[in-house]
Amino acid sequence: MSIIRGRAYEASMSHGCRAVDEAVAMQGVAYYQDMYVPVPDIDAAIEFGERQHGKDYDFPGAFGLPFLQSENWQDESKWWCSELNFAQIGAGGLWLLDPDEKTRVTPNDLRQCNYPKSPILKPASAGFFTTPQQ
Repeated sequence: MSIIRGRAYEASMSHGCRAVDEAVAMQGVAYYQDMYVPVPDIDAAIEFGERQHGKDYDFPGAFGLPFLQSENWQDESKWWCSELNFAQIGAGGLWLLDPDEKTRVTPNDLRQCNYPKSPILKPASAGFFTTPQQ
């Protein structure tokens, strides 16, 4: 998911595409890792994310990994997780990967982008975050 100014933008199997408060999106998250990406036009990224709210989840794209090619990520009628994040950041003026080269964007593709990442974290009660128990 992308989190901008306390608002979360995500595509998930259980919720489809949604734009909700960060606290709502984080419900049920067991572990996460932040990646800090400087988006040149954050307002354009937000506007793009808000327009995606209510769209369908791209089940064929998600279930096709790694065996089948899904539809091109540029089909804005439905999204799966990493495609939505990639397109939203691109709408804000930063293409993490060459959009002409990458016809599908996996979570691992985004993970490999060279931007600062937090340790893997576990949400804890009272809004505090701690590292997972070893």
